[in-house]
Amino acid sequence: MKYGILAAIILIFTHQSQAQVVPIVGPTVTFGVHGNLTIADLPGPMVSGATPLAEVYGFGYGGGVHLDITFVSLSLRVSGDFTTFSPDEENYRNALAALGAGTVATDFSIEGGRVNIISANVNGKLPVLPLPVVSPYVTGGVGLARISADAAEISFLGMMTSSYPGFGSETKTSVNIGVGVDFASLFVEAKYMWIFTDGETSSYVPVSIGISL
Repeated sequence: MKYGILAAIILIFTHQSQAQVVPIVGPTVTFGVHGNLTIADLPGPMVSGATPLAEVYGFGYGGGVHLDITFVSLSLRVSGDFTTFSPDEENYRNALAALGAGTVATDFSIEGGRVNIISANVNGKLPVLPLPVVSPYVTGGVGLARISADAAEISFLGMMTSSYPGFGSETKTSVNIGVGVDFASLFVEAKYMWIFTDGETSSYVPVSIGISL
């Protein structure tokens, strides 16, 4: 009888011990694509060689690919993006008018000046309220950005009055912080990006919509 009771106790203890063992789960890896709509604060063409018209640039657009490596409560996102911006003629005229050009500003036009950015970033993602369907998160990371700009020409009544040289590709360090929301395999994310360009830091805010498979 003693041996039967002892065997039962050992069996129960063994079963409970096995039930408490948590299996070690490795990270999951998913791949995805995303599109970006971007607001920029980039150094623009100058007025009288002194006043930068950063507001000359309107919305930019682009897209990219990403790789998500997900651990238990933290994810890493490795992403590559292409973003392009063009000067907005109406913005340029409004900037000239604000600087004192008045109604004459409507006779100016701008051509060229496109800015292209190719970037690669490694970001951490930390859920702040993990829910079954919707999961808000914060994100931040570092990367590299290769930025280039085309030459710009300013015309008055169709006659070119000045030109501004572009510059070839420059690779600079970038950092970013942002927030996002995961909807199952879909996500919406907004980040503030800084590129440490020479003389003046460039910044832009991409709003991304993407899918991870």
